Amino acid sequence: MSNLEIAELLKKVAAAYQILGENRFKIIAYERAADSIEHLTSEVKDVWDEGKLGEVPGIGEAITKHLDELFRIGRVSHFEAVMKKVPQGVFPLLLVPGIGPKKAYKLVTDLNLKGNEKVVVGQLAAAAKAHKIAPLEGFGEKSEQDMLAAIETYKKGAIKENRMELPLADKIAQDVIAYIKRLGPSVVERIDVLGSLRRQVSTIGDIDIAVATKKPDSVVSHFVTYPHQKLIEKGPTGASLLLHSGRQVDVRVQEPGSYGAMLQYFTGSKNHNIKLRELALSKGLSLNEYGIKVVGKTQNSKLKTQNYNSKLKIYQFRTEESFYAAIGLPWIPPELREDKGEIEAARNIFYRKFPGKPNGLPKLVELSDMKGDLHVHTNYNLEPSHDLGVDPLASYLDRAVEFDYEYVGISDHNPSTTKHTEIQIVAIMKRRKEYYEHKYSSWIQKVSKASSPARTNVHLFIMCEVDILPDGKLALPDAAFEYVDAVVVSIHSSFTQPKAAMTKRVLRALGSHPKVRIFGHPTGRLLMKREGVELEWGEIFALCKERDIALEINAYPQRLDLPDAIVYDARKAGLRFCIDTDSHAASQMDMMRYGVSVARRGWGEKDDIMNSLEYTQFRDWLIK
Repeated sequence: MSNLEIAELLKKVAAAYQILGENRFKIIAYERAADSIEHLTSEVKDVWDEGKLGEVPGIGEAITKHLDELFRIGRVSHFEAVMKKVPQGVFPLLLVPGIGPKKAYKLVTDLNLKGNEKVVVGQLAAAAKAHKIAPLEGFGEKSEQDMLAAIETYKKGAIKENRMELPLADKIAQDVIAYIKRLGPSVVERIDVLGSLRRQVSTIGDIDIAVATKKPDSVVSHFVTYPHQKLIEKGPTGASLLLHSGRQVDVRVQEPGSYGAMLQYFTGSKNHNIKLRELALSKGLSLNEYGIKVVGKTQNSKLKTQNYNSKLKIYQFRTEESFYAAIGLPWIPPELREDKGEIEAARNIFYRKFPGKPNGLPKLVELSDMKGDLHVHTNYNLEPSHDLGVDPLASYLDRAVEFDYEYVGISDHNPSTTKHTEIQIVAIMKRRKEYYEHKYSSWIQKVSKASSPARTNVHLFIMCEVDILPDGKLALPDAAFEYVDAVVVSIHSSFTQPKAAMTKRVLRALGSHPKVRIFGHPTGRLLMKREGVELEWGEIFALCKERDIALEINAYPQRLDLPDAIVYDARKAGLRFCIDTDSHAASQMDMMRYGVSVARRGWGEKDDIMNSLEYTQFRDWLIK
């Protein structure tokens, strides 16, 4: 089962508990566990395989035991027993926007809805059209019409769990932000994305945006004129729109004086905020989206420097920095807010005076730290095993100049081993090296004439992305290695091998030649399409460390591979990384920021990233 499927299962159990009137803390525990697994960037089964399920934030001892049963035998008797107590027609209705557990239960029981997802939703639509919902207690004509609209939304695919990749979420959010900013800085004093998008999680659900303003009505009224399919909700604190794309965007407005508290609260994650509230309560403080209340004995001098709202009896905070400081913590970057020890690390800085590694918060890598991209594909036709790029070498070099890079590595896929003999492959690689050396020399001459010499300082590494074959051999003859500076090795086939065989396969490849310097997109995952391969990561880490091989953080948005959870573990094991875009067009080189976000979520610092090194240092590491 995928993470989303397991999260959905836990949500169904939570819904059943809610309908059955179970203890609300048990309901919250299941919802929290579902949220953690849904946003986990490694496969939860891999975490279970490694015996680390109990380390996932939000998964307690009882749920750990149930998931252990799920992974061992494929079912959980306790879950089945709980859900049998609830009409099965309830669960499909939970996928329809606006229908919660208790509402779904009433609809199913009062209207006698039965069947699979498609049947039950169809029966509900028919009941709404026949005006059978309006007379039900707690509903009415408006609820009936809203339900029909929600069903239409569901049929278009805009259901609650319809997540999207980071670039799409970014694009939608930035378009909405640009639209709101038309009101001008006198109205929109600050505007930020919230939630998983601000934390740069690999996939995003709804898009949430915060606006600091003294004119909330103007902002909300303007926002609801943004092109949309449906106005979901509008009120004094914000509004929600369903866009024509089927994506939901929520905007929240807040007075600038208390914007910092709201920004922190709605950035999350849920588990981070729970841990933060626990810390605050131990200090006699209570946190919410409007600020901090004193609920016990406290001697916090930081509070006295903040604005006190006597009507609400709450201290207000203009910035997140001042909000965290009032709890005795430094500002924690959004990417770290996943309850993976960031609060404990932050406390070390303030109370134990141990800044930096291994105590205290990391100084996270920045996009501006990057000095080159080592995994791009040009349109040079070496008759490869996989697809070509679409642009020539010069286009990538030009983009490198734009980004102020010092070097670029061309890592075209190796020539096809099924269409060529070894002798032919060696000849192709020799011609390719000569071609690139000539084209690079021509580019240097051209740019030197057009600009100052400093603008030509982009060095070229002639590399290759080499397939790891099913038996662990590399799809490049030994003689062909003479014509490359280094290689990236990657899995492109036979993804379902058992863990032991897959691990043996990768270890053989990594140890096969000194010019193997980077392990490319190591899990082979494609987000929302293909799960990553199963590997014994401890063995992979040990060999990579021994041979000083970098793990790639592939910034291509459909990959984001390594997942941040494995980056976190690899970093603790002392490994180093390369962040690459895997670009197949020069325009895609701007995807580097997504790889940097993954590194940051894995607590990566500049010193952990090999291609943050200056050219000569990087060259000395890369070329063996």
